[in-house]
This record gives sequence, C-alpha cells and structure tokens, in this order.
Amino acid sequence: MSSHTFRFRFRIASKRGGMFAFEQPEVDVAVSESLTLEFAARDAESLDKATNYHIDAGGFSSEQAAREAAEALRVRLRLLNAILNLGLNIPTEDKISGQVSAEIKQKLKAERGETVVDSIWGINVYPDDGLHFEYVFGGNVEVRPSDPSYIFEGLKTLWELDISIDSTSEIALHILGLSTHETSDKAAFLASYLALEQLIDRKPRSEAARSQISRFQQELAEVSAANPTALAGQELQSLSGALAALNEESFSSALTRFGKGINAPALIKGVSPQKFLSACIDARNKIAHKAEPNTKIPLGELAEGLREVVLGLIWTRNKLPPFSMKTPPSAICIPPGGMQIRVM
Repeated sequence: MSSHTFRFRFRIASKRGGMFAFEQPEVDVAVSESLTLEFAARDAESLDKATNYHIDAGGFSSEQAAREAAEALRVRLRLLNAILNLGLNIPTEDKISGQVSAEIKQKLKAERGETVVDSIWGINVYPDDGLHFEYVFGGNVEVRPSDPSYIFEGLKTLWELDISIDSTSEIALHILGLSTHETSDKAAFLASYLALEQLIDRKPRSEAARSQISRFQQELAEVSAANPTALAGQELQSLSGALAALNEESFSSALTRFGKGINAPALIKGVSPQKFLSACIDARNKIAHKAEPNTKIPLGELAEGLREVVLGLIWTRNKLPPFSMKTPPSAICIPPGGMQIRVM
C-alpha cells in the first residue's frame, strides 16, 4: 500500500476585484472537521486585490480521493455562485492553461529534485510531498463585500448538506453560472431565461393536432417528390423539422402554465409569479425580434427573479435540503497595479 498522500488545486476567477476582501495573500477555511481549504490569490499580493484564485487541500490517501473532494468542492461552489450571484468563473472542465518547457522541468528535477506542475484551469491533482510547485504569472485589480467571510460561511453551510443534482439541473446550473459573468443586463436575462428553459417540461399536443401535423409533413413530401426543383431537399427538411417541433407546446405556453401552478412565493420582484413570467416572455420575444425590451420590470430585476426561480426548481426537483444565510453590504476600494511571477 502506497504511503504517498495527494493534494488538489482548484483554480477559479472573478469578474471583478475585491470579491474576497482579505488583506492576506491566503486564508484557511475549515469546511469540516477533516477538511481545511487553503484559499490563495494568484494575480496579486493579497486576496482583496486579486481576480484569480486557487483553492488547495492536501493529505488525501489517494489521487482518486483528492479528485473526489475537488469535484465535491466544484459543485458546491457552483451552487453558491448562483445563489449569491457572486460573478465567479468556476470551470466545469479542466484544461492546461500554462506550461514551462520540458528542458526546464528536467533541469529542476535533476538539480533540486523538484517537479514543476502545469497550470490547470480547473482541478489539478498531484503528490502532497512539498516537491511539486507551479509558476504563476500575476497582475492586479477591485467593489468588495464589507465582510467577505460570508462566502466561506455559505460554503461551510453547503458542505454539510447532502447534495446531488441530475443532469438536467447540471445544465441549468451551468448556464445560470454563466449569467453571473455578464455585465450586460440583456445578456444576463437571456442566459437566465435559457437556464429556465432546461427545467420546464413541455406537454405533447393532442392526438388530433399531432395527426394534422403529420398530414402536413406528408403533403410536403409529396410535393417535393412530384417537383423536386419547386421544393428542394434542404428546404423540405427544414419545413418538416419546423412542423415536428409543433408536436409539443411552445415554451412560452409551458411557462405560462407553470406560472399558474406556483403558490409560493406569492410575489417575484413585487408582482405575482404569473405576471413576472409573462413579463419575462414579453421581454424575450421583444429581444428575439430585435425590439427594445421596454418592460415595467427592468431587465436586471427580471434576470435576478429568473435566477431565484431556476434555483427553486433545482432545489425542488433534486429534493435538496433547505438552508439560509445572510449577505453583507458592499464597500469600494481602488488598489494599485502591478505584475509579477511567483512560485506557488
């Protein structure tokens, strides 16, 4: 049995500086009795000036155990990001983002017995022996919460919960996470609307309606067979596909039906769920037709409300346990600039 232990490094980023308003370069966070996370700045001298970070943890008995813990961290951070609208960029896949040459790696290994690990955007697992390190290139950046520890408190709360989500919820959560990166209210709204689309079931149309659609498709095929130049194969395929899509109700109809069944909350952004979702449908249709979405509820608030609806559906369909937490007000700080290369 191997006596080696392993550690993981999970890289994330934020769209603005000051998200983690700690003046130290790194902070330790005990999320359970057996696991402490080391949260470090990558592109600045302290966390409050950084926009790129990594989270380390070590002492795992195997590479698989380290990776499983890192994956557990990934899903909880994604949920926390969506719940608190943090604007964090949390990778769902792992890829190499930086490397040093093989010659340098070999030289360091031969001269000092140390191993340079590649920079991975996402999760990297390697031996926890003090002989593996990464070269990090850093820069600088800023609006910060007045008490940044609330993020870690949220992570600790989620860590204690039994969390498992289905593949549909995974897709919706990923899209919702992307919406938190958007600085445009319109883009954030559209991404949130798309996340909701993943979670709303559409009912099939009546047998009579589907029979009529099938008849239309058959008539198109007959016209094309009789005169291929009048209705070419590609156009026939496109029209037939459009008719096939009509076998299910439209998303707007499904969403309207879903809204009528909501009993709680009684209000979303100050209006009933039915009126809120109707405003979302109206805004989306105006954007789709390149019209300015002048709605009574601003797009930014529509996006926030949709985020709440999506999270509520994810929680409900996966039977996740309830939890609550508080968020502090924000403070503003403008830090100085800088650039450096560090070993981490």
